[in-house]
Amino acid sequence: MIENRFQIGLFSIVAVMIIWHLFCQRAFGSELDSAQTSQRPCNNCEVKIVESSEYDYESHAYYSSLLRLALSKTDDPLKPTSLVESSGHLVQERVLRQLNQEGGIDVFWTVTSKLREQQAIPVRVPLLNGIMGYRVSLVRQSSQNEFKNVRSAFDLTRFVAGQGHDWPDFQILKHNGFTTLGISNYDIIIELLKAGRIDYFPRAAHEAIVEAESLNDPDVIIEPSVLLYYPSYMFFFVSKSKPELALRIERGLNIARQDGSFAALFEKYINFSDVKKALKLSERTVLKLDNPHLSKATLDAAPADSLSTLLQ
Repeated sequence: MIENRFQIGLFSIVAVMIIWHLFCQRAFGSELDSAQTSQRPCNNCEVKIVESSEYDYESHAYYSSLLRLALSKTDDPLKPTSLVESSGHLVQERVLRQLNQEGGIDVFWTVTSKLREQQAIPVRVPLLNGIMGYRVSLVRQSSQNEFKNVRSAFDLTRFVAGQGHDWPDFQILKHNGFTTLGISNYDIIIELLKAGRIDYFPRAAHEAIVEAESLNDPDVIIEPSVLLYYPSYMFFFVSKSKPELALRIERGLNIARQDGSFAALFEKYINFSDVKKALKLSERTVLKLDNPHLSKATLDAAPADSLSTLLQ
């Protein structure tokens, strides 16, 4: 009888020890899983972008601020997203290739084209409201009178334009019959302009104002009589490996447009009323050009042509 009681008591002790052991394993395993989860990299907690350069003329500050704004609209308050700048200055063609390389950048902002929309994921929300298509030119002060009689695109074909060889604008000008020299980077274009190797350097209207002031060269001015216009849109482009990030940016930009924060940031960067007044856009000869390099998806998503309204 005593032996049976002893066996029952021993069995109970063993059972309790087993249950306690299993409980500890579960508890420890939960803590371990929690620790491992907290150590896992947060998706999109860091977004890598290009670094700024002296030739950005504050554009990098605008686009990075706009990207940060878009991300903030869908951020996890416990794990806010930060932007990390990569090292090294690259031409646009190489930057776009980096979007799909291991360890490359995640997001880039640039003018869209069919080719670029095949290379990366476009976020089809115009970052500059279409202003990239309003082009005035930097010219030599000594040659500005040569442009006074330009009344058609054909009249402009006798002059040589300079553009980045990997910019969509280069192909647009070529398509419309302009003589265009493709050049590797911005500062070389300016030097060729000064040397008379090219005659004009078409820039977006807001870019021309900032760049002419920054160059502070009396022989480089904004040509006063001609405005080139073609539909052109600045988009964020995202690595093909991160479609969820592209959707998040698009959602954030649309929220920012609806709540007015997009417009507020844009107006800090560009006051288009001041641009129109400074460049006397309504008094210029407008040459409308064709842009065959826009995809149907972009044309469907882009706002209607507002040239006449904006030039009033």
